[in-house]
Formats: sequence, structure tokens, C-alpha cells
Amino acid sequence: MEEDNTKLLQTYKKDLESYSTQLKSQVQECKIALQRGFDIQIYDTGCEIQSLVTLPVEPNLGKPNVGTASFTPNKNPQSQLKQALGEVYTSGQDQGPALLVHELSVGSSAGQGSVNTQHSSETKGRIPTTQKQTGRKVKVSATQQKSTGREEVARPVYTLLATTKVLGEWNSSCVISSVCPSTDGQVWTSDGHTLTLLDRKGEVIQKVTHNTRISDISLSTTTNTLWVCDWENNITELVSGRLVQRFITTENPQCICITASSHVIVGMDKHISKYTTKGVLIQKSSAVRVGRLLLCVTHSISECPVTHNVAVPYQCVIHEGGAGKPRVIVMDTHLKELFAYHGEIPHTYQQLSQSADEPFIPYGVVYDSVGNLVIGDHYNTRVLLISGRGEFLRIIHSDNNMPRAVGVDREDALWAVFGYNSVKLLKYNCAQDKQQCIIS
Repeated sequence: MEEDNTKLLQTYKKDLESYSTQLKSQVQECKIALQRGFDIQIYDTGCEIQSLVTLPVEPNLGKPNVGTASFTPNKNPQSQLKQALGEVYTSGQDQGPALLVHELSVGSSAGQGSVNTQHSSETKGRIPTTQKQTGRKVKVSATQQKSTGREEVARPVYTLLATTKVLGEWNSSCVISSVCPSTDGQVWTSDGHTLTLLDRKGEVIQKVTHNTRISDISLSTTTNTLWVCDWENNITELVSGRLVQRFITTENPQCICITASSHVIVGMDKHISKYTTKGVLIQKSSAVRVGRLLLCVTHSISECPVTHNVAVPYQCVIHEGGAGKPRVIVMDTHLKELFAYHGEIPHTYQQLSQSADEPFIPYGVVYDSVGNLVIGDHYNTRVLLISGRGEFLRIIHSDNNMPRAVGVDREDALWAVFGYNSVKLLKYNCAQDKQQCIIS
């Protein structure tokens, strides 16, 4: 009703404007006739005005109290939900049915029995994906526990996820170390002293040269301007094709992120700091240590659009024995650590996907629109999808080259750079993973 009323009022406004324009034109004609014309011209002008100009009719707007919309809730939705989602039955003893999260569910945890579904013939040969945070667990009643004399361990149910679609792939004419998708389907990239704006086919649209080596880039969601940090501690903003200095940090910046609240988060060597756009320090995280190991911030940082948590890849200092101990640390808005993801992939998924087993080196992190975290797993040459709580969802893409940078645009299309200039535009069906993010 509100939309219909808006359309009626917009039409009425246009009619009034047209009426005003006609009236002004005819008044001008009338003045000219009175000043220059003779009696017959004055008479004809007056008749024409009276016959053609009519005031637009005011629209009859709909009122909420006379609307016809109604809603009757379903008093017994369980049967419909059961029919839509299906059931799973386990072959083990003392185990009942459990509702599925998705329409298909196959597999079970390794060494704990098999799971048979009504769709078993349809799912034969498919690879199930382990989902801890979304899987419903089979519950055992108190009577069953008593009869067996022990409490059964609940088992997770694993669900199938859609495959990743490659929207495009090409080799860039320039080396890429950072990617930052813009709002109009293009992407800013950086490497060395150069910023390059590319379209979806890899064609160069614009180049901006900086006098200092660039560390990282970030796009402001409020002003749509690109921010840059460099090796000489400068924080600059790209305005009208020129980099304008905003402030200077006391330490060498490794990465940068412009938050939804227009704050500037800068990753230093051993900690991250939050500034205003004028360089006033707001907060500073403490250095992260694990035992004797001192963790170092790498060249990527991202803010979650849902929770506003901040994800930062950390690596350990090599000379302190920290090789192979990296992780992605997620912090809250006050830069306090919430949890860390160490690259864990469930054993069942590893067996079925035949994934690699190299040390986990996070190289590029970015949140998508529903709060899931995309991580480039450098040595294993793949891109991972993690839930907002740090639980593994699935492998988005595996490649022959190491992922170097990742970025997600507003349509949740993933820009992934492998090697130095191999760019792939991937759609991993984030909308289908939305329920997993909400449940987690």
C-alpha cells in the first residue's frame, strides 16, 4: 500500500509540475497578446487557456485501516517441515530419526557407523562435506540410555554444499599482491609502486603510481574511496586520481582496513591499531604470544559486515622456532581476541576430498556479506570457507598455484589471485551457505 501510494503521489507531482509549466507558458502568451495583439487575438488567447488547462485530479490514496492483507499462521508446521527436509536413520543400535538441516544428508563421522537416507541412490558417488556447526546431532532418549547402560555419543550430520562456479579467469598484465573489489564490478589491485584498476576481463582502466612501495589497500564502504598504506608509514587516500596523505604511523604498516564506522585499522608488525581518519589513535591490541612464540601480523586484514569482528592472519617468528604455527585470529570491536583458526579440516573431509597436508599458511583473508570468512591457504594452494565462529565449512577452490590475495565484492563474487597474476572470479553460492552462518 505504501509503494502504491508513493507511485500515485509521484505521478500527481509530475502532473502538477506539467500543469505549472503549461500555466506559466500561457500566462506569458497572454501578456504578449495584451501588449501587442488586437481584440481578436486577445479573445482567442483567452479561449485557448480556458479550454486546454485543467488542474490534475488529486489521487485517492489507500489507507492502512481499510487494507485487505491478512496472515494466518500454520498451527501444525511440523509435518510440512518433515516432508520438506526429510529424515535420516542411522543403522547403529538405539538411534532414532533426526531432522535434516538441508534436503540431503549423507555420511557420518569416521569409525562411527554409516548413515542411510531415502536419497541414497541419488547421492551415490557424491562427496559429502563435513559441517560441524550446521549438522543436527542424533539424540538418544533417557530410556534408551538406561537400557544400554551408557550414554551414547551424539554424532554430527554432514550435508552437501553446492560446487563453486568459475565466472571468469585471466592473467593480469601486472603483478598483483592485493585485491580490492569496487562497487561497480571492477577491482583495484596493487603491487610495488602501482595501483591498477581492472575490469572483469582484466583490462586496465586506470593506473596510479605512488612514490613509495605499497603494502596494502582497502576500499571505504561509506565514501567508496581507496586507502593505501606504504613502506614509509604513510596512510593515504586516493582522491580524484591522486594519493592524499591522511596521517603517518609510528611503526611500519603491514595491512589496512577501513571499517563501516569509517575508522582506519592498521596492522603493524606485532599488533594492530585503530585510528580515526585523521590519525588519532583509538585502540591498540597487545602483541600475541603462544608460549615462547611471538606472532607477527601478515599483509591482510578484514572486518565482518555482520558482527564487525576483525580477522587478521598471524605467522610466527621463524628464528624463535615458530615455523608452521600460523593462524587467523578474530578480534572483537575492541581488538580483544575471540578465537583463532589454525587451518583445521575435519578428518572425514580430508579423506574424501584427498586434500593436501602441507603446513597452514594463511595468505589473505576477507569476510563475505553473511559473515563467513574466506582464507587463502598458501602452501596447500586452496581457498577455504570458514564460519563466523571459526569452524570449517568447505574448500571453495583448489589450484595449481598458491593463493596470494582474495577479495569479495558486493555480489559475493570472490576475486582470487593465484601465483603472481592469475586471477579467477569465483561464485561459491554464499546465499546457500547463509543458513550455516546464522546457525553458527
